[in-house]
Amino acid sequence: MKSIDAKLPIRRARGLITQRALPRLITMAAVVLLLLLLMPLSASATGQVCGKGGGNYTANSTYSSNLSLLAATLPLNASSSPTLFATATAGQSPDAVHALALCRGDTAPDNATACSGCISDSFRYAQELCPNARAAAVYFEYNDSDSRPGCLLGFSPDAAFLSLTPSGIAAADESTLFQYWYFQSMRGDAAAVAADVRELLNGTAHDAAAAKRFFATAVMDSASSDVPTLYSLAQCTPDLSTGDCLSCLQRLLAMVNDTTAVRMGGKILALRCTIRFEAFMFYNGLAMRRINPSSSGVIPAPPVRDPPGKRNRVRPWVIAISVAAPVALVALCFILYYRRLRRRYKKGKMRLNGKRARKLQGGDELLWEMEAEFSVFDFHQILEATRYFSEENKLGEGGFGPVYKMKIKKL
Repeated sequence: MKSIDAKLPIRRARGLITQRALPRLITMAAVVLLLLLLMPLSASATGQVCGKGGGNYTANSTYSSNLSLLAATLPLNASSSPTLFATATAGQSPDAVHALALCRGDTAPDNATACSGCISDSFRYAQELCPNARAAAVYFEYNDSDSRPGCLLGFSPDAAFLSLTPSGIAAADESTLFQYWYFQSMRGDAAAVAADVRELLNGTAHDAAAAKRFFATAVMDSASSDVPTLYSLAQCTPDLSTGDCLSCLQRLLAMVNDTTAVRMGGKILALRCTIRFEAFMFYNGLAMRRINPSSSGVIPAPPVRDPPGKRNRVRPWVIAISVAAPVALVALCFILYYRRLRRRYKKGKMRLNGKRARKLQGGDELLWEMEAEFSVFDFHQILEATRYFSEENKLGEGGFGPVYKMKIKKL
């Protein structure tokens, strides 16, 4: 019982330490995860083909040693070549390894580090993505934030892997073939878009086969807003002949069907030749050729035109509206201004128009009007109107004195 009692506090203490440390550990893990997510990836393999007919090798075997030897020497050999291309064989059959490496043609000739680094990364990715595979092909592309071009790497125990015969080239391409197509398709007339894409790829393939380094790029501007500007690239290994390069690319072009031709981009990659098109600029430098589309996915609507003889004529209703609108506006402003002045006039003028009759002595009536505007008389006119204040014209007495009747002939 003593030993059990002695261990209980220790267990509780450990439990308390774990609970206190748990939030801190979670925070540290979250920070590490966030840093990993924010770290830019230096590269990523576009595609790989693992072990077609090659089988697997074991660790620390002769084949593994020969492969490691090629991984150490082939990147340097390719990057130091003017064509950025190299082939090599390490070891003897049945443990011989035959390898080929090619950096993309838009790699700067003086940037040997970019080429050798890409091939070294390809060897590493081949071991990770195709573990212990005796044959593999890796098509390596850096991510969008990295401007370095990609490369390709292939190795196999088969001696025919590096064969330059037409059958050997075709067999190697078939065993290393990789295709990638975007799911999204371009809008517009599918047949016209497919024809434009084929025209672009076919022109790029012919340019690559005729180029000294068997590398070509092109661009096609579309007249339709539904079809974006397309960029293309084609490349062959420089040890092929012009005819073999063109034949290799034409085999790839034959795989472009009506469905894949209207995709927003795609690539067909093989050991000896590759072809690719995208809706964005994916290679370095300007396009080597601009190819105009022979057709357009969407026919623009024709502009609306007036009938003959009426092109420069202005329609009557246009004139009526253009004239009546300003006139009506001016008239409205005048009416509003006039009404405003009239209201002011009425407020400033007091009129007392009333007629009252009052019976006076002698049966006379007093008829008077009061207005804001009173007439003004001189004293001589008043004397004549009242007959010099005669008693006959006297009406009576008021608060201010006698009141007289006035008879005015004319004001």
